[in-house]
Amino acid sequence: MTRPDHFRGRYISPGDFRNLRRFSGLTRKQAAELLDVTARTIQNWETGGARIPWMAYRMLRILTGYALPGKAWEGWSVHGDRLYAPNGRWYEANSLEQIEQIFGMARLWHQDYNRRSGKHLPVVLPFPSAQPVATTRRLP
Repeated sequence: MTRPDHFRGRYISPGDFRNLRRFSGLTRKQAAELLDVTARTIQNWETGGARIPWMAYRMLRILTGYALPGKAWEGWSVHGDRLYAPNGRWYEANSLEQIEQIFGMARLWHQDYNRRSGKHLPVVLPFPSAQPVATTRRLP
């Protein structure tokens, strides 16, 4: 069985793996439990006795918050109570908890502004349905 192209040539240095584990505050035994391998396997990876599988390294990054799963989260990470965006901005957990209230307040402000001023700000359209729209006429 051949590996997909995006996995070919990925080399994880033992030092990079060891540093990730240490920065995460994990012992070899704890890292082994997270990755469902033995502590001896972790030792072999860190000393160069065995090649480190890319997916083991990726999984450790995800499980310790240094990476998030999925293409939509590529470049994002979590450290402590902060979510870091790829552009370097960060968001604290307590701020993100309030996001629903912030958007709700913005909607109320929008409605109040329209009512008081007689002007109408552009309305944000709802996300379109995934259902195909049936057409009743033919285009020329």
